[in-house]
Amino acid sequence: MSLKSYMEQTYPGMKVYLANNLMMAYNQAEAAQPVFAFVEDGFTKLPEFEMMMALFSAMDTRWVSVMDTFGATPARKSSPLLDVGAGIFELTKADHPSQFAQHFDMMVKAPRRGRGAAVGSAARPAAAAGGSKKMILIGSSTGGVEALRNVLVGFPFDCPPTLIVQHTGKNFGSGLVSLLDRICPARVRAAEDGLTLEPGYVYVAAGQRRHMGLSNRAPRRLRMKEGPDISGHTPSVDALFTSAVPYGKDIVATILTGMGQDGARGLLELRKAGAKTFAQDEKSSVVYGMPRVAWEMGAAQQQVPLAHMASTLLQASKA
Repeated sequence: MSLKSYMEQTYPGMKVYLANNLMMAYNQAEAAQPVFAFVEDGFTKLPEFEMMMALFSAMDTRWVSVMDTFGATPARKSSPLLDVGAGIFELTKADHPSQFAQHFDMMVKAPRRGRGAAVGSAARPAAAAGGSKKMILIGSSTGGVEALRNVLVGFPFDCPPTLIVQHTGKNFGSGLVSLLDRICPARVRAAEDGLTLEPGYVYVAAGQRRHMGLSNRAPRRLRMKEGPDISGHTPSVDALFTSAVPYGKDIVATILTGMGQDGARGLLELRKAGAKTFAQDEKSSVVYGMPRVAWEMGAAQQQVPLAHMASTLLQASKA
């Protein structure tokens, strides 16, 4: 008997969805908002799985890692990304479906954190135009989805225009925008060429084949430009940061967790141009790569724990 049939028979009224790839799983989870999810261990080892974890966390979905073979090393012991799972149990695909049900029972009985209320557009007041000219720029990579959730949940509905480059798979950009918009008091939208920058909006470039930057004309607008990879990435954090150098004194920028060095050179140029620059500290970073390079080359003025990043950026944008 299949797991789907077993679970639906064992728990009358339960609806079970099956997905054979992460993109399908993400779309189904976003639409159905499941209370529980069984995830094959191979999926948990993919870089894009942090998107699934962030979605699960936002919906308080409990999930089970299903190991590929008996005795295999669970992915959660080899990847720090998996430390934030809502509820993790290891099983083998050879196990009888009843063993899945036993773990399911354990999850049902475990205490729940309670679902956070989603921030709908109807509940968001419109941000006033004008005021400060400050802009916030953020670059992130591995572990960045969870880091962005932690930062943006602390941003008010009238935050300064905020531009984000997040390294992620090409099919997950729209999912990231939807996820962040779900939890952020400000409005989150995908970066598009020609968009006028407004307070109360967060613009995200992720999974696109164009670099995001700032145009050099008034009013300030987004510029999306095709081109080769910069610092190994498209979109590139360096591309965003260097495009903002002419606005140096109006910029507050940070590099969050990530592998490699994308953004460090651009952050240094911004600092030299008068911007206020920060980097996530080692202790709170999933991967202390990009922030480390930025700090060691003197691009970041201060290292900041993730828990204090939102308040630090907002305070800097007021000065």
